[in-house]
Amino acid sequence: MKVIYGRISSDDQNEERQLEKGVLSFIDKCSGSISFFDRPQAKKLVEFIKNNPQTETSIKSVDRIGRSTIDILNTVKFFKENDYLLKIEDLGMNNNSPFFDLMCSLLGTLAEFEKKNILERVNQGVNNAKAKGIYTGRKKGTVDSRAKILEKHKDIVECLNKGMKISTISQILRKNRNTIYKVKQVL
Repeated sequence: MKVIYGRISSDDQNEERQLEKGVLSFIDKCSGSISFFDRPQAKKLVEFIKNNPQTETSIKSVDRIGRSTIDILNTVKFFKENDYLLKIEDLGMNNNSPFFDLMCSLLGTLAEFEKKNILERVNQGVNNAKAKGIYTGRKKGTVDSRAKILEKHKDIVECLNKGMKISTISQILRKNRNTIYKVKQVL
């Protein structure tokens, strides 16, 4: 039996390229910085393959597992240690291949590097806009409604609902602890 695991970062992205008609799919809608084993659909996948150990788990590309080399390697290690078959479609190989770990490590490092580059470009853009007076931030004294805070910080809400510690959430999502406390208070 074959199942698919996929991940998209936000609700406005389309997971279609990761799906296959007639194949059971587990698709998470979260940041790649959230650990694989902390994601709701990944947890369901793990439970499914524990009950169906002969299942082949197919993933479109390594960066769908995550954007952290350590998390990617831990996930690959879990599959290998438990003799669960994991196939990365873009590599055209599964975890029985002698080159699988090497390729996942290499591509995981590239995914992590890409994430850092994206953050750097965003920060450069914000700093350039600030220097030109285009970006000024939010006006002093403005307050978001409860609904807007929860909508704006869905990722924090998801982590808090899972019972994660504030320090862990801050580290994983790279969000200020004060923001996390604010969302927790609103909840």
